[in-house]
Amino acid sequence: MGYMFNKQLRGYNTEEVDDMIETLEKKIQETTLQIRRLEKELDKVKKENIAMANRQSVERKTNEEISRLALKEASELITKAKHNANMILKESMNYVKGLSDEVEGFKDEAKDFRAEIVKISTELLETIDKSEIFSLINEEEKKAKKESADQENL
Repeated sequence: MGYMFNKQLRGYNTEEVDDMIETLEKKIQETTLQIRRLEKELDKVKKENIAMANRQSVERKTNEEISRLALKEASELITKAKHNANMILKESMNYVKGLSDEVEGFKDEAKDFRAEIVKISTELLETIDKSEIFSLINEEEKKAKKESADQENL
């Protein structure tokens, strides 16, 4: 089951992912309900089988054969339903794990990107601080402050 989701700034579109998870959860619930229904049906068939034991010999044999086949089919259906539910659950869990791994990767990339921006900004500020123009600006500001202070003292 390959699903495609639109990507956005911080990973996959969470609404689409949530919708997909909800759809898969509904499938699991439907399959679980089917298993319960089939288990009830199996219990019903077993009870009917006990009642048939008291009937006449030929009728009992015929009915037992019918019940046996119904039990076999119900068991096969239950087995298939359980298998399908497990497959859907496994696929869902693998899919969610894959998305989780991707999200973690995006988080790591964002942290690395931020660290790189901080490093570049720091280097840029250091370069500006060391530049000759910035030194001249600082000297002019100091000179202006000194002149202002001198005028206030007069």
